[in-house]
Amino acid sequence: MAFFSVLVEARAADDREIDRAALRAFAAAVEPYHAAVSGTERSWSARISVEAAGAADGAALGVALVILLARQAELPEWPIVRAEAVREDVFVEDLAQPQLPDLVSAPEAAQLLQVSVERLQQLAAGHRDFPPPAYELAAATLWLRPAIVTFSEHWERERGTPRTEEPEGA
Repeated sequence: MAFFSVLVEARAADDREIDRAALRAFAAAVEPYHAAVSGTERSWSARISVEAAGAADGAALGVALVILLARQAELPEWPIVRAEAVREDVFVEDLAQPQLPDLVSAPEAAQLLQVSVERLQQLAAGHRDFPPPAYELAAATLWLRPAIVTFSEHWERERGTPRTEEPEGA
């Protein structure tokens, strides 16, 4: 036997909304199972801890328990859209890993591509295969590092200084 962290999520299938009192009652009902509960007007979810012989048994037990407690709390009986069971030691290991994507700013992306920041901005603005930014903030544009690395590996560089248009009448 092992402990499993079981996540169950339900989403609206009709036009009913969650009553906040029902959500509070649900949170109180699952509390003995070391639970975390969340809800919006159109969805609710709970993560509980159960003891079972394996992940499949843990998932079945956890889902059944959450559905029973949700009914007792008078939450809408919406379809379950997500159910997962993870052995708790694995869940704790996963939580310790960074959850943010590996991002690079323009100077870092330029360094990866071995170009100037100005050339990076030209590529970003005009090269059809250049990856789109992951985030555009007021202070910086950020790209996914793997996307920049992949672009670098497939980019057919044009060597030398790009030609500039000569002014008319010159």
